[in-house]
Amino acid sequence: MAASIAIVCAILAAEFHFHGLRNTTVTYSLLLAILFFAVRWDRLETIAASLVAALGFLKYFQLPIGSLKVSDPQSYVAVAAFLITAIVVSQTALAARRRAAEALESKRETERLYELGQAMLASDSLQTTAWIATYQITRTFGGTGAAFYLHASGEFQRAGESSAITDDALRAAALKGTIVNDTFKNLALIPIQVGGNELAGSLGVCGTALSDTVLKSIGSLLSVVLERVHAGEKLMLAKHELEQRHQQVEQQKQISESLLLNILPGEVAEELRVKGMVSPKYFEDVTILFTDFVGFTLSTEKLAAEELVELLHDYFTAFDRIVARYGLEKMKTIGDSYMCLSGLPIRNPAHPVDTVMAAFEMLHAVEERARPDRPAQWKVRIGIHTGPVIAGVVGINKFAFDIWGDTVNLSSRMEANSEANRINLSERTYSRVKDFFDCECRGRVLTKEKRGLEMYFANGILPGLAKGSFESGISEAAPQAFIRRYNVYFQKDPPAFPSFLVSQPSSALISR
Repeated sequence: MAASIAIVCAILAAEFHFHGLRNTTVTYSLLLAILFFAVRWDRLETIAASLVAALGFLKYFQLPIGSLKVSDPQSYVAVAAFLITAIVVSQTALAARRRAAEALESKRETERLYELGQAMLASDSLQTTAWIATYQITRTFGGTGAAFYLHASGEFQRAGESSAITDDALRAAALKGTIVNDTFKNLALIPIQVGGNELAGSLGVCGTALSDTVLKSIGSLLSVVLERVHAGEKLMLAKHELEQRHQQVEQQKQISESLLLNILPGEVAEELRVKGMVSPKYFEDVTILFTDFVGFTLSTEKLAAEELVELLHDYFTAFDRIVARYGLEKMKTIGDSYMCLSGLPIRNPAHPVDTVMAAFEMLHAVEERARPDRPAQWKVRIGIHTGPVIAGVVGINKFAFDIWGDTVNLSSRMEANSEANRINLSERTYSRVKDFFDCECRGRVLTKEKRGLEMYFANGILPGLAKGSFESGISEAAPQAFIRRYNVYFQKDPPAFPSFLVSQPSSALISR
């Protein structure tokens, strides 16, 4: 204020020094000075300068000079108008300055809120949001500390020196739902809600003075961010549940397909899955194998049902593994009878040889189980025949893949006319495997229909094919001579080989 008065006095002294200046000029110069004070300084300095200017003008520029009295009363009116003009101008300038300051402060607050919002975009969980909010609030708005209360989990996140913000105060602000702004303590508490009225928590800020508008804006911003995060978490949870359900569906699908493949060949199961039905097919050349246990009927009279089932399960499990190893297709079991075939549904020219090798392995598995410690020691009859069949799926409930034709009946007759622990071949099968196995001609054997059929016992591998080193590339070691002939006949390696056939001569196999 002293500076403004001094400046006015200096202007008056300078203008009084220059005689002959018009009163209008003096008035304009003083008014310009007052406007300068109004723009640059506060209202008090402006009013003080206006009073001094008015008094100086009356004393030094109005007649009589040197006295506050004037000869013309209109001069008082002019001085009053000058004083009123100065005060009005100062008020207007002050209001403009305040509006400019408020606008600048609003811009700064907007920039700070934008910076806070940009930082909050990185949040992907409620905990992350709370941590970013407490850290960014102190960094952006200059507070000494901040704290965030998450109502759902009861957690607290703190940043900086936030001891002035108590846990109880945060809980109370969240429950109350109204902003607390203590400007005396520079402490503000902002409740946070999502979805309109769902309580999310509260934010506390200390060490800085924030307006209610800024606090409301911060609360609205956090509400939007938390709602987005909450929606994202729900979406992720729904996605996770959907993936789990998809996995469960896939597991059930795999189980269903596994069960289907357990009762149907792969190609047949695929056709049934795609078309909903399986068309009958004619296969001109397949080899069918039947087995039957000798002494099974007697065992049913002596053994408990549980023991009988366990024994059958043990034998048939071994047969299943052998069938899988040689690429055969299991058809079914009826009582103690086991039926499998080769060459269907995938046509395979080596199926008679593969089936006989599998038969030797089945026989070997039965002999290994003929131990005194077992409740029963069974022997097995095996019959094999090669010929055409018709294959298809019958029924709609508990449907089954089956084959029909005289080949099936002849295969069963080969088994019925076999002997204990022997492999009985039909003439047609013999003609296909005689170049690989040592076979014994039985002549014409009468079936139960009094039909005479040529039959042969398979005794083992031909001695000439048991020579040479062994190739371990096959699933079990096989002599090179056998592999070489198998390659020549079928243009591929055998799927497996019963190595015990090489270690035991044919005479030993016959004696069993």
